Formats: sequence, structure tokens, C-alpha cells
Amino acid sequence: MKREKRLTKREKKEQAGGGQANSHAGHIHCIACGRHIDPIEFSAAPPSALVITCQHKSQFPSCATCEVTARYLVEEHDRTGKAVNTAAAYH
Repeated sequence: MKREKRLTKREKKEQAGGGQANSHAGHIHCIACGRHIDPIEFSAAPPSALVITCQHKSQFPSCATCEVTARYLVEEHDRTGKAVNTAAAYH
């Protein structure tokens, strides 16, 4: 009697809607202060979170209150070519 083929961990994740691309979806932190940002905050009126895009077209989340600091961090990233200096994440 042959055993039934079992799915790999990756295949199970893909079936459940997970996977590499979606593994962090919905879990966002401000690059300037590290505050947890809910996805709904980007579309609220007025928005309490925004996305800043660097020259390389990478996108970085930020609180509306941290916009100036976050823009400075992204500009520094554009000038130096180094990774964005992000704050430690907290909830």
C-alpha cells in the first residue's frame, strides 16, 4: 500500500495564502519611530500614515507625524546608497 503524497511546508503556506511575498503583509512599522501601523491608516481621512518612495522606487512606511524625519532618512539612503536607518519596531 502506497502512502499518500504529503505537501511540503512551502506548499502548505502557498495554499493557505501565505508565502514569501505576503509573509509581512499587514505588519508594518514606521521607519522613523518604529510604531506599528495598521494598513487602514494609509487610507483613512486624513491619513495617519504614508508611504515614502526613494529614487530606486523602494517604498518605506511612515507615520504622518514622523514624515519629516522619515523623508530625511530616505534622502540619506538615496545619497549614500546604504540601507535606510530604521528605528526599532514596537507595538
